[in-house]
Amino acid sequence: MLHQFLNEGRVTKSTQLMAGSDFPWKYVERLFMCVHSFSPLSEINFDKVGDSVLGTFGFINAELPNPDVQIHERIISLPIKHKSDYKSISGAHIDLSLKNGTNELVIIYENRRNILGRPKACFHVAIYPAGTWNRFFEAVSNYKVQEFVWPQPFVLYQPSATNIFPKTRNIFRK
Repeated sequence: MLHQFLNEGRVTKSTQLMAGSDFPWKYVERLFMCVHSFSPLSEINFDKVGDSVLGTFGFINAELPNPDVQIHERIISLPIKHKSDYKSISGAHIDLSLKNGTNELVIIYENRRNILGRPKACFHVAIYPAGTWNRFFEAVSNYKVQEFVWPQPFVLYQPSATNIFPKTRNIFRK
């Protein structure tokens, strides 16, 4: 559905779609996305995350794997609504290899709620060697996603027992 929304030409160079307000989160659930930028709104002191700003700790600008639209139409904004997600993404984003372009950050959103309906940590985060996203994107555009083999990530954080990243081991599970 997001694919159709993007192809209808509703996005211009001056606008950027935001999950949760411009389109439902379910449109990006379980899609691989490459992080282009991270905008923190809260501070982290040791292991404590500061207060959110209107329920949001920060924003991620990420690229969708949609070769049918221009690059500015593939970039969406994802508000970070959970402290654990904020810690994992900000922790990964301070990695010098991301800053100098040696590696890249790939995320996947999984819709998770507790029994009261409040959001749980839902961003699966992995750091891959630079160029991995381009190879994956080429596989998507050539309809060869099933043949694409993801390399072993340098860093992997998956907040649930679900191993969403393919052929990887969750370092936070025994």
